[in-house]
Order: sequence, then C-alpha cells, then structure tokens
Amino acid sequence: MRIRKRLAQLGLIMVALPLVGWGLEQLAKRAEERRPNSGAGKWLRQGSDFAYGFGRGPLSSRLRTPRNGPQRPR
Repeated sequence: MRIRKRLAQLGLIMVALPLVGWGLEQLAKRAEERRPNSGAGKWLRQGSDFAYGFGRGPLSSRLRTPRNGPQRPR
C-alpha cells in the first residue's frame, strides 16, 4: 500500500503539476494578447510559476518556456 501512495505522489509531482503550470502559462499568454494592461495575465503567470516551482522531472523542464528577466534561484 505504501508503494502505491508513493507512486501517486510522484505522479502528481512529475506529471500533474507541470501540466497545470503549462496550462496556466497558455492562459496567461492568451489573456495578455487580449488585454495587455489587464492584471489577469500577471495572476495566471504567477500561478504558472508557482506550479512549475513544485514540478520536477523531464516533463517539467520540457514544458516550461524560457523567459527573459530575473529568474528565481533553485
């Protein structure tokens, strides 16, 4: 039973969180294209960064698009 619980935790960290981060980033891009001065894009981008911060593994690094500007140290 412990193995299944641990695999579920790893699945969340390695698959679900990077996908959530990618989805929020896509929504942020669309919001910024529609209304450049709106705060919605900024909020979605912060949520994306938060989700990516917890995601680990090869999927997380492949889904994330590099951006210019200050980067958070890891």
